[in-house]
Amino acid sequence: MKPLHVDFVVRPLWRQPVAARGRAILVALGAVAGVAAVALSWQVLHLERQIAETTQAIALARHEVAARTPPPRPPLLLSEAQVLAINGAIGQLNTPWPALLDAFESVATAKVALLQIEPDNRRRLVKGVAEARDHQGMLDYLAALGSAAPFVRAVVSKQEINDRDPHRPLRFSFEALFDETSGDSAADNGAANRAAPGEHARERQ
Repeated sequence: MKPLHVDFVVRPLWRQPVAARGRAILVALGAVAGVAAVALSWQVLHLERQIAETTQAIALARHEVAARTPPPRPPLLLSEAQVLAINGAIGQLNTPWPALLDAFESVATAKVALLQIEPDNRRRLVKGVAEARDHQGMLDYLAALGSAAPFVRAVVSKQEINDRDPHRPLRFSFEALFDETSGDSAADNGAANRAAPGEHARERQ
């Protein structure tokens, strides 16, 4: 029987046969590839977990923003009466009050008592109520008012004797139509007249 030779000495890798070295290298590469695959799988799972957490946080933030944001107000719908009231208020604001009051002041007389005035800017007139001693005083007052800028006409709409007053005055309602352009012209003429004395003074110097 041929004796069996057993070598118990572990040789270095570079001194082992080529086949043994190849197997060792393949085993090492396989181990490295396995470790790399495990690390890559862990990294992918970590990224997926982060993406899921970020998506959940964004959804929660949107929900909180939507809950805190007040709902949009419904469009404002005005009724016809409200529209007319707003237009009336705008018309009152656009009424040339200084010029109108100046005109009433310029025709004021002791024979006529002005009791009430109400502008109607849409119709470009002023409604008023006054009392006069007699019919002629009423006519003279309306004629003077109709020729005082910015008014262009003043007519009586109603008249009656005030029996509750012992003097029995003639109470009448009137409408005075005004034109803003005539008021502007009158204002320009007034400004020119106020400037005239200064010009004459310069001429005398």
